[in-house]
Amino acid sequence: MKPLAEHGTTARAKGRPVAGIPGCPCHPCRQAENAYDKRRRYLNQTGRTLMVDTAPVAAHLRGLFAAGAGWIQLSAISGCSSSTISNLLAEKNPQCRRTTANKILAIQPGDAIPNQRRIPATGTIRRLRALVALGHKCADIDTACRIDHSVLTDLLTARRDTVTVGLAKRVADGFEKLSKTNGTHARSLRRAARERWAPPAAWDDIDDPNAGPDWTGHCGTDRGWWLHRLEEIPTCVRCEAAHERWKADRAHLAREERWAEIGRARATARAREADLAHDARELMRYGADTEQAAHRLGVTRPHLHQALKRHPAGEAVAA
Repeated sequence: MKPLAEHGTTARAKGRPVAGIPGCPCHPCRQAENAYDKRRRYLNQTGRTLMVDTAPVAAHLRGLFAAGAGWIQLSAISGCSSSTISNLLAEKNPQCRRTTANKILAIQPGDAIPNQRRIPATGTIRRLRALVALGHKCADIDTACRIDHSVLTDLLTARRDTVTVGLAKRVADGFEKLSKTNGTHARSLRRAARERWAPPAAWDDIDDPNAGPDWTGHCGTDRGWWLHRLEEIPTCVRCEAAHERWKADRAHLAREERWAEIGRARATARAREADLAHDARELMRYGADTEQAAHRLGVTRPHLHQALKRHPAGEAVAA
């Protein structure tokens, strides 16, 4: 049998009627029970009852389990025992304490997944490749992410479709540390350029399997293809496909018309680059550095650097 609660608590004041243990009549216990009743009446009067419906909590728990949550992890995060979680899941009682409900409802899908459970490796692979694209040495990435070099090699070459949650967390932590600085390892930079691996700034949602990197701010369009060419950034697959579609849509045009269209497309992209350089200098005039300016303008730092290099201060900006 569990030991009795300490004096001065509502649990000791109420006792255990089922077990035949009466409530404690001492002064501290009576004070605790009176304070509890006073707060309960106040919350009831203001529409914030101590008890709430169990059904929404049970539904949230079912969603957490469907997302891969584990019993031990849920219990640790919420501070609730496994028996409490089991009773809530089965809706054993129509109501539960508001404080307990709030703890459960605050847990988001993915928060309570066991470290050994396997998840898609998409985000982990992209993070590691992005670090290589920044010029970091593989040995430094191994150390920051706390993984073996053989594991890094398998992930960089996409020989693994899944990883454990624990490994994904370690890589995410290492990515958070290394992605804030640029490396200088020439071999990593050459490999990333050859493989077309995108740096961190090119990703809006690095974990979304349907998302693609945006190197230029217009990737996936013909303008993006021209920006790749103008800024000497290796052309991405999405821009190559968009440029092929652009050419196919204009295949019926006469030679002179087609060349005129190409000239206009190139000029539009170059004007965009000049505007980008002008806007970046305005931001930097107010104290932003290159990294901050690139983030505000929605482009990668190398992209912005090339735009500033090609369009020096004082160059006229197209109206």
